Amino acid sequence: MKKYLEWVEKYIKYCNFKIDSKKFVKFILLLAIVMLSFSIIAYFLFGIVGCISILIILAIAEIIPHFILILIANRRAHLTEEMLPDVLRLISSNLRAGVLPEKALIMSARPEFSPLSEQIKEAGKCLVIGESIEKAFRVIPEKINSDILRKTIDLIVEGVVKGGNLAPLLENLAEDIKSTIMLRKDIRAHVASYAMFIMLAIGIGSPILYSTSLFLAETLMKLTTILPTQTFQAGTFTLSLGGIYISESFIFWYSVLLMAITAIFGSVLVGLIQNGKEITGIKYLPFLITLEFAVFYFVKFKILQAFAIF
Repeated sequence: MKKYLEWVEKYIKYCNFKIDSKKFVKFILLLAIVMLSFSIIAYFLFGIVGCISILIILAIAEIIPHFILILIANRRAHLTEEMLPDVLRLISSNLRAGVLPEKALIMSARPEFSPLSEQIKEAGKCLVIGESIEKAFRVIPEKINSDILRKTIDLIVEGVVKGGNLAPLLENLAEDIKSTIMLRKDIRAHVASYAMFIMLAIGIGSPILYSTSLFLAETLMKLTTILPTQTFQAGTFTLSLGGIYISESFIFWYSVLLMAITAIFGSVLVGLIQNGKEITGIKYLPFLITLEFAVFYFVKFKILQAFAIF
C-alpha cells in the first residue's frame, strides 16, 4: 500500500493536479468495496453472470483513473521534450545578452512553453532567494516525467559544477536534443507500417478467423445431433462418432474473450513499437476492440449466416 500511495503521489505531481493523493486512494478503495458488495448481491439475484459483469465494471472503473494519470503525465512529458530545445536556446540567448541567470530563467518562462514554463519560473525563484544554480535546475524536472529532461538537467548541473560556460552548454544541448527528436520521428515513420499491419491483423484479420471458426464449430455441432452414433473399429483402433457436448454460448464467449485479450496485447505492442512505452498503446485499445467486434458481428451474423444450412 505504501508503494501504491507513493506511485499515486508521484503521478499526481507529474500531472500537476491539485488533488490530495490520500483522498484519491480512499476514493479508489471505497469504489472497490462498494462494487464488490454489489457483485455479491448480483450473484444471489442474477447468478454468476451478474457477478462477473459487476466485477468487469469494477476493473474498468479502477483502471480508468490510473490510466488518465499516466496519459496526462506522458502528454506533459511529450510537450516538454518538444519545447525543450527552444527553451534552452532562449535561456542561452538571454545569458549571452548579459542577463543574470535568475532573470534569464524567468524571462524564458513564456506561456507557450507550458508546462515547462512553470518549472522554469520555480527554478528562477530559487535563484532569486539565493539557492545555488545546481539546486535551482534540479527543481525543473520534479513535476515532469521526462527522461530527456532529467538527463539534460544532469548534464547542465555536471557542466556547471566542472566550471563550464552555461550559455554555450545550453546551446549545444539544444542542438543534441533537436537531433534526437528528429531521429525519433524518423524511426517512428519507418515503423509505422509495422504498427499498421499489427492493427489490421488484429482489427480485421482476427475477427474474421474467429467468426469463421465459430460458424464452422456451430455447424459441426448441429450436424452431429442429426447423425446416428456409430463406432468403427479397425484392429486396436476405435473411432466413435457421437455428439459434441460443448455449448454454442461457451464457444461464442470464448471467442469474444480471446479477441479482447488479442486487442489488449496488440495495443501494448503498437505502443512499444511506436514510442518505446507499452502504456502509450492503451489509447488504441477502444478503437481495436470496437473494430474487432464490429467486423466479428458483420461477418458472423450477416455474411456467414447467409450460408447457414440449419
